[in-house]
Amino acid sequence: MKKQVLTLAASAALVVSMFSSCVTVNSGAAISSNSAVGPKMGEATSGIILGLWSTKGQQNNIKQAADNGGIKKISHVEYVDQSIFLGLYIKHTTRVFGE
Repeated sequence: MKKQVLTLAASAALVVSMFSSCVTVNSGAAISSNSAVGPKMGEATSGIILGLWSTKGQQNNIKQAADNGGIKKISHVEYVDQSIFLGLYIKHTTRVFGE
């Protein structure tokens, strides 16, 4: 009975760790030290599979995020990486703030 409970607990811990995700936010430096966060925000998102393949290639960059938000003057850049399924898939988002 005790062995079954330990096996069940270990299996549950494995399942939870496989389906949990981890988010890392890397806030980029401001273009200038006295600039405020702009009123507009643009995002560009892609997925990275096994750390080898990107779902959108080189389309997830600062320029694409600025174009998506209609931003002409960038004040801040932020990167968000969300690891899903033990890091086998990573959702990478570039956020751009500005005017």
